[in-house]
Amino acid sequence: MKKILNSTVYILFIMTFVLIIFACAGVPDVKGEISDTENSIGSESMPDISDSGSGASDSESVITIETNTSKTKKEVITALPPMTTSGSPRSSESSADLDYSPAPIAEKDVYSAREPSFGAADLPAASSVPSASGLKAGYSDDNRQFNYFVNFLNEYNFVPHINLDISERIIFYVKDRNGRTVPNADVEIKSGGNVIVSGKTLADGSFRFFPSLYSSSLENFEVLVIDQSSGNKTGDQFRREGRREINLTLGGERDLKEQTPLDILFILDTTGSMGEEIERLKSTIELIHLNLSTLPSRPLLRFGLVLYKDAGDEEYRTQIVPLTGDLEEFQKELNKVEASGGGDTPEDLQAALSDSLKGVRWNRDGIRLAFIITDAPPHLDYEQEFDYTLASRAAKEMGIKIHSVGTGGLPLDGEYVLRQISQFTSGRYIFLTYGESGESEGGAPGSVSHHTGANFQTDKLEAIIIRFAKEELGYLSDKPLAPDDPFIEATKIDTEEKEKTLDTLFNMAMEQLRDYSSYTVNSETKAAVVPFSFNPEGLGLDAEYFTERLILASELSDIFTLVARKDIQQILTEQNLQLSGITEGENAVKIGRILNADVLITGNLFGKEDSFELFLRLIRVETGEILSVTRSVIDRELGLR
Repeated sequence: MKKILNSTVYILFIMTFVLIIFACAGVPDVKGEISDTENSIGSESMPDISDSGSGASDSESVITIETNTSKTKKEVITALPPMTTSGSPRSSESSADLDYSPAPIAEKDVYSAREPSFGAADLPAASSVPSASGLKAGYSDDNRQFNYFVNFLNEYNFVPHINLDISERIIFYVKDRNGRTVPNADVEIKSGGNVIVSGKTLADGSFRFFPSLYSSSLENFEVLVIDQSSGNKTGDQFRREGRREINLTLGGERDLKEQTPLDILFILDTTGSMGEEIERLKSTIELIHLNLSTLPSRPLLRFGLVLYKDAGDEEYRTQIVPLTGDLEEFQKELNKVEASGGGDTPEDLQAALSDSLKGVRWNRDGIRLAFIITDAPPHLDYEQEFDYTLASRAAKEMGIKIHSVGTGGLPLDGEYVLRQISQFTSGRYIFLTYGESGESEGGAPGSVSHHTGANFQTDKLEAIIIRFAKEELGYLSDKPLAPDDPFIEATKIDTEEKEKTLDTLFNMAMEQLRDYSSYTVNSETKAAVVPFSFNPEGLGLDAEYFTERLILASELSDIFTLVARKDIQQILTEQNLQLSGITEGENAVKIGRILNADVLITGNLFGKEDSFELFLRLIRVETGEILSVTRSVIDRELGLR
């Protein structure tokens, strides 16, 4: 009888459990319980986000949300359906009367899935979801690690996307006569008298030109820059195969407003799985506002929203909350936003981008930033004329920088598109992370630490938003925000031979030189390693030793093709060159040609009390320009003693 009762109780328990599961199925994301004490945001208790850069510890004074349940995500498909020829009509068109028609793209190719789409199940699982979610995020700068990004696009070219060829890139930096950046200057690039592309410089004075996007045959171009605020202009001619970075100087001084307009637009996926992100934005928007509006420059800060779901969602497909400088008014609209709807995994991001570019009235003489926040790829089967590549081009021409945030569960096809959008508009790709490890991969734990993880940095999401906005404002001040200074650190430990540690260090350094190159390099690129210069004089033997270790690491890797070694010192003597002069443009070209190399790897070794600092440079032989630089801090015990 006792066994029967136990069995009955057990069966009832199982049935109850199953009923609970069915009752909860399909329920949108469960909101976190937010403590009143934690989220009381006032002038006395508001923490400040430090200017020290990313990589802040979890102990920083940043508001957190306590959650009792892990996040419920929509199902991630393992293979996208084939692209269809039938589209769905827009249900929510922009009410604005703006007419923005960017120049036609050279060709428009939509690539559909030829292999299964990758989702969260294909990635290493996080060890656990933290109970106190600060939506900690990692970010990668695909414009800085440009060569890495080009390789990423090629490797995963099979996922659904629209072609946006950025394999060639030339960057113009516009500055005034005092060397200060000039934002919002009008740029025109012509060939044969025809305008190929036009746009505006960003806060750092940059404008990126992608020749391969427009023509494969044009070899020579001219650029014209006009600063409407001061009336100054400049121009120049340049070769397609010339330098990757070109500086242009205006004759006068830049003319800036006393207070810089700063627009921040959140392009927010509001489908059922986005509850945690929406609640996080609600609870930290005042923190973001306070950290930016109270800066010494006192920017004219405005926030806005473009909300989006998908075709068939009853509440709305897209919805615009106009940019406003009234924080209370913005919070009132933001607090109305709830996660609901959705169905299939893709959402209508392209309609949201159309509204963001055509239906939002951006400032014309300040800084313009947008943040896409989503866990889903866009629908590419709606046959929308204004697709995400045209939106990206329009944003670039209007001087709008679009950062993208890929939240938990975002599949590879979504990441691919978001990274295309952000890289093209000079933004960065941000992804939620739960503290994945990987700092010491390739060596014994503690021997080699890559301080950017794997070319990315982590911080609270709101801290990253604040950091990015401060960077933009910093370009317009006399004291720009110091850039992040990633480096690789090597420490001598008893459990690993120093040669092994150095091999790991130099392999990491070469990978970073390749990833951050502003010109396409790969395993077939012929590279020559030249002796390192050093300071002080007593470091000669260490410099020679590290040069040999780098050469050995190069020979054992497939990062570059190492050219046949010659007596480089003899060549330097014959050419009457010193080591310190190799990095000069003409000398780099001369030595590289003698060695029959495409690129040179050279470095400068400096001595400190307990460590060495080694700066490695990748130099393009054809032009003599520095393509990338990496910094390593090396324990003295790893050198020759």
